[in-house]
Amino acid sequence: KGKRDKAIAWAEQAVAAAPDNPGYRTMLGSAYLNAGRFTSAAAAFGDAMALGDTSPRTTLSLALAQIGSGRAGEALAVLDNANDTIAPADLGLAYALAGDPRRGAAILTDAIRNGENTPKARQNLAYTLAIGGDWRQARIMASMDIPAEKLGDRLAEWAATAQSGA
Repeated sequence: KGKRDKAIAWAEQAVAAAPDNPGYRTMLGSAYLNAGRFTSAAAAFGDAMALGDTSPRTTLSLALAQIGSGRAGEALAVLDNANDTIAPADLGLAYALAGDPRRGAAILTDAIRNGENTPKARQNLAYTLAIGGDWRQARIMASMDIPAEKLGDRLAEWAATAQSGA
């Protein structure tokens, strides 16, 4: 609810009280991730996984935290090890964010063709195409779910974040 500092403090207290609880580590990782503290989030998610939380959500969150902290190679390895457990709509975008938009687009395209034709999958494919530089196809895909009067703004937003280092 926007109270990031309180969430972090509470999660840190929970981890201090029960350091072997993977759920508390995951909660701490989520709090750090929401606050943009990617290195700390990656450490917390890594600890949670070492303690036994190997859920798709925790695995994906670890990869996203690694991407955010500039460790895309490590994120790709995490995704490779869990690509059969993470939902394709999330997996494809994660690959793109980690620097492999071609693979991400292939995963998302296959998912859509195989029945996961949802707004989330389509928009993740559109963003993945934008990250890969295929702006024409990104516009076409995005237009399926975004009203015409908002499409330009969305593409401009994507252009700003698709730049290296953004």
